[in-house]
Amino acid sequence: MKVKIALLLLVASTLMAHLCVLGQAQSPSIANYGLVDKDQSGRGEEGTLTIWIMNTGDEPLILVNITILYPWYMPALPLEGNETIKGLSEVILVDGNKSFEYSFTVPTDGRAISGSVAVWVETDKVSDGGSISLNVASPPLNMKLQDMDNLVTLITVQIIVSILAALIVAAAIFLSGRRPGVT
Repeated sequence: MKVKIALLLLVASTLMAHLCVLGQAQSPSIANYGLVDKDQSGRGEEGTLTIWIMNTGDEPLILVNITILYPWYMPALPLEGNETIKGLSEVILVDGNKSFEYSFTVPTDGRAISGSVAVWVETDKVSDGGSISLNVASPPLNMKLQDMDNLVTLITVQIIVSILAALIVAAAIFLSGRRPGVT
């Protein structure tokens, strides 16, 4: 009889523990994904960044803001291009999603590097960060060789001008040393 009561209590406590776990609410959560419209962007080109925000939790969320940081971002300098979109107030229902598109321009001043675009999404209950790969084209090899060709031409011109200047100085010294004889 004691074994039956112990077994009954064990089954009842297991059932109650299982029901308690099932009754707990999931925490609100989001996932963000994105892509860039091109496989590779050149310096000075414009591109489009598309971001999808999905509500993977069990209650609706209100989107507060989105922050986008590009790989050429430097926190010490106030550089253009990084964005914080505030005051969105968009509702994302359970298992729902929202998509946003933002345009950007790759800088031409040497800051443009390949890397990850950091996207930080804030809602009224939870925040999440993600990254999107961005590939910036490096200068092609022929451009580097063309720059080297320009350097060689510049050095050749400087050598020729130096030789001409040396000849002029030598002629001036030679002529100044030969004074016509006065009789």
